[in-house]
Amino acid sequence: MASTKAKGSGSRAVLPPPLLTLLSGDRTLVVGTIHEASGLRALRSGRPSFLRGVDVLEARLDHLEGLELSEISSWPLPVIATARHPAEGGHGALSLECRRSLLGGAMPRVSALDIELRSARVMAPLIAEAHATGRTVILSHHDFSGTPGRAALRNLARRAESEGADLFKIAVTPQDRQALLRITEFQCSPQPVPVVAMGMGEAGRFSRIVLSGFGAPLCYGWLGKPQVSGQWPAALLRGVLDQILPA
Repeated sequence: MASTKAKGSGSRAVLPPPLLTLLSGDRTLVVGTIHEASGLRALRSGRPSFLRGVDVLEARLDHLEGLELSEISSWPLPVIATARHPAEGGHGALSLECRRSLLGGAMPRVSALDIELRSARVMAPLIAEAHATGRTVILSHHDFSGTPGRAALRNLARRAESEGADLFKIAVTPQDRQALLRITEFQCSPQPVPVVAMGMGEAGRFSRIVLSGFGAPLCYGWLGKPQVSGQWPAALLRGVLDQILPA
């Protein structure tokens, strides 16, 4: 595993593995989202059952701001850090400067950053630093009202690639079968950057399994308490994926 100098320190810190190195196989990875105090407490408790079947953790820094995060260096799994934009479900109406500070502060201890595509231009220096230090960059787009059309989905993927994405994550809200088919086709079809598609809302739980079966490399679930409709408990996802999806 590569190592790098810790900022502001003469010691050397182990560089977490880039998320992309974990995606070399065909197996969908389960991401467990930590977004509130009970999830953080359970993580600190070290209960093995809490992380059973989970491959990667997502730290929702916009929700965790003000909580004790110093133990992130001892988290047992690779971590994706995100501080969500208020217009895409972010908590607390955090300013750009606050979100940039949270992400920058977390970077030495995480494997990936997730930044909204809408913020990629103003976060360009942070994206460049992430790449320069071996982190994976996920650029994301969240649509809580529907599912973009085919041309709009392709345009979003092209924008993500041009702004430096290693992965493009898109979360949509399918309202009917046509919308679910559209996002599934998008997941299946060649794109300029690898895609992680998922659904929210009433069709969310079904869509996440379907999209994993059609190539989504990550499948997100909650740890501690549910966060958004359509998510599975992370502890159940591995078993469901292994039972339903072909080997």
